[in-house]
Amino acid sequence: MKELFCGEVLENKLIAPDVWDMRICASDTVKAAQAGQFVSLYTGDSAMLLPRPISICEIDRLAGVLRIVYRVVGGGTEKIAALKTGCQVQGLAPLGSHYQINPKHGKFAIVGGGMGTPPMLALASKIRGEVPNAHISVFLGFRDKSQVILDDDFTKYANGVTVSTDDGSFGVKGNPIQLLPDNPEFDAVFGCGPHIMLKYLAKYADGKGLPCHVSLEERMACSIGACLACVTKIGTTNDWQYSRVCASGPVFDAKEVVWE
Repeated sequence: MKELFCGEVLENKLIAPDVWDMRICASDTVKAAQAGQFVSLYTGDSAMLLPRPISICEIDRLAGVLRIVYRVVGGGTEKIAALKTGCQVQGLAPLGSHYQINPKHGKFAIVGGGMGTPPMLALASKIRGEVPNAHISVFLGFRDKSQVILDDDFTKYANGVTVSTDDGSFGVKGNPIQLLPDNPEFDAVFGCGPHIMLKYLAKYADGKGLPCHVSLEERMACSIGACLACVTKIGTTNDWQYSRVCASGPVFDAKEVVWE
């Protein structure tokens, strides 16, 4: 259940061009947080009333720490990137739906693209915690070598991590969908990244008869479902309807999404 929280910044460092890695001490919030959910941080600037939504990257329940990895894309995230160790930060959390794991499944594929990669780290940790003997295969895609993030972090939880870049400057040249095997042995597929990547991931999973859940990256404003800025089309029995990604998502069954 979402709540207003105030946490202490333990670390906030640059890990790639315009990409920052922050750890926040917020023990009460951590107790309720789940992989796939997000936080919405206030900038501390009265001229910027709306908080900035950022996905949860890791959840350390023992230490009471949330980790977020985010890109600076404007004035609001610039303010967040300027926060130093010891600063207080306010926000709403945890927000949105989360990934759920079928304990009967044993082999999982995790696909992350660009800034869709951070929440998949929390998912990998969740799977390893709930299904200790799981086989976890991670496939990541980035624009180029300078944008590669968290690939080493995934090795804590995954059996294998494969990285692609558009220009071939790191890992395999191509995109993460091209990394997926033609004859998979997965029980379930999960993804987060650009819309076009998720569209083809959904097509891949459907063609292989695999359950697939994705986290959508729609632009959000209020983060609580009031403004209707982040709607996406979700199929119904006879047609489709708009659903708010911040409130009903961001995690959806890929078969429910109307891919355009």
